[in-house]
Amino acid sequence: MELRLSDCFENTDNDAPCLECTATMLNINYGHNQELMKHCRRLEEYSIFVQCVREYIQSEPSVENALEKAIDTCIHQDVLADFLKKHRAEVTNMILTTYDKDLYEKTLKEDAREEGREEGRAEIRAELNEFKLLNKYLLKSKRYNDLERATEDIEYQKKLLKEFGIELNGTK
Repeated sequence: MELRLSDCFENTDNDAPCLECTATMLNINYGHNQELMKHCRRLEEYSIFVQCVREYIQSEPSVENALEKAIDTCIHQDVLADFLKKHRAEVTNMILTTYDKDLYEKTLKEDAREEGREEGRAEIRAELNEFKLLNKYLLKSKRYNDLERATEDIEYQKKLLKEFGIELNGTK
């Protein structure tokens, strides 16, 4: 995602800013930006550590317990082991003083919601492609009445998709 400094200010005259600062924000959550992680082992380990903390927070009765288990697990698995051994107290203190459970849960929900939206968009794109393909076949076959009926009748669309061997969410 690209962030622009000018987005932080109200622009009432609709003029372009005289100076623009941009920053590229990368998602370094575990499982994202694999290419970046492949080139920076330390960043990948940090991502693994944060994911480990998140997982333990879900299953442990307190954030303190979750953090202790996450640190122990990561040290045992040689994930940031040298850093965590040396700076355990500082890491623990920093996370405990900055952790906000409500914000964390809200962020989890927002992430899940966005993931769901993206999956929904992908499904809709796939279905649109399937219907475009169906329309193409119907036009090529000069089956104009079927094309017209299919625009109104979803069950009839499904029947035609099957007839042409077009599978919903898995085009022929």
